[in-house]
Amino acid sequence: MRTLYLLSALPGSGKSTWARRFQQEHDHVYIVSSDEIRIELFGRADDFSNEPLVWETFLNRIHQYAEQDKDANVIADSTNLTNFYRDYYREQTPEFDKHILVVFDIPLEDVFAQNRMRKKEKIVPEEAMRKMAAQYEPLDNKVADAYDEVIRVGPDFIAEELRRQKAQNRH
Repeated sequence: MRTLYLLSALPGSGKSTWARRFQQEHDHVYIVSSDEIRIELFGRADDFSNEPLVWETFLNRIHQYAEQDKDANVIADSTNLTNFYRDYYREQTPEFDKHILVVFDIPLEDVFAQNRMRKKEKIVPEEAMRKMAAQYEPLDNKVADAYDEVIRVGPDFIAEELRRQKAQNRH
């Protein structure tokens, strides 16, 4: 059975970490990451010079993995902050037998803290993070109902380093 997992969250929420863990625990898992595509095409995750090419490649890779493996579990690792994009990728991938939306419900202060902990080349500038946070739309019922399943990744899914910092601050 071909399954598409569409991730939805701000940068620094743990999408890529979740995807890698899922890949380690399951078979036939393919991760399609917009950041990794930018690195492959332009050498940097923060190079936004040709976004049409990035998103064309992103969707083409999703289709390719579905075509080559009838048991593919494809993880679409990008922000998908609005219901438009959540709906778009479900509609554009009819070859999948199942569509699962993975929504990250991580407190904004934790997302900002985790973003600052990333490798230098992966840190999103705070101003850009604030703009994306303002664009984020809560999942609406119509879009949620169009998916076969919605997985909510809760506030406990934070980096161990951040967990330690928070514990130290409580003492």
